[in-house]
Amino acid sequence: PEPCSPPEPPKTQPGALPGPTRWGICSAGAISHDFVVALKTLPPSEHTVAAVAARDLGRAQDFARRFGIPRAYGSYEELAEDPDLDVVYVGVVNPAHLPTGLLFLRRGRAVLMEKPMGLRAHEVAQLVGMARERGVFLMEGFWTRFFPAWRRLRALVAEGALGSPLVLRGALGFALRGVPRLREPGLGGGVLLDLGCYGLQMALALLGSGAPPSLRAHGVLHETGTD
Repeated sequence: PEPCSPPEPPKTQPGALPGPTRWGICSAGAISHDFVVALKTLPPSEHTVAAVAARDLGRAQDFARRFGIPRAYGSYEELAEDPDLDVVYVGVVNPAHLPTGLLFLRRGRAVLMEKPMGLRAHEVAQLVGMARERGVFLMEGFWTRFFPAWRRLRALVAEGALGSPLVLRGALGFALRGVPRLREPGLGGGVLLDLGCYGLQMALALLGSGAPPSLRAHGVLHETGTD
């Protein structure tokens, strides 16, 4: 196959103001840390982190100092009211995705939601419905969809270069015993929402169009009830 294509240049939206995309970061946890580290690899002329919010002001201020972010807030509501943002990255724990996402969408904020977008299909429907009602951008943060290798693989399948794929077999192995939230139902725990979604979204993208006619799952449950 041909080599992977280089990244696409950023597209300027009609009516957009000149200058970098101004990001707000919702939550000062580990996943938000990793997102900002990745964002900092891009040219500051294209992306800048303008503000961060956490439920604890001290944590937000520590996060802001670490990354040189000019504004820190002690509530998500304050971040939602910041007029100098173009998009908010939401990195809160899984059960908070719905209320936090609705908070920003209702205020007309574009949202990049860390996966999974919601715990249940009806939660995703609520978020999508609010984004459509307000006419704002909403996307689930699957970074793998933007890897050049992934784009090339999808192109090969679309061209028929691999024939007609019938089976996708994938495996992810991580030592997760030290991640307490994965064992807690109240925190949206379980490996399917955390990691299994990678395999599911690949299968949906490569094994035909539309929703599958049926889904089956089998596995082992933790004593707390999470998978």
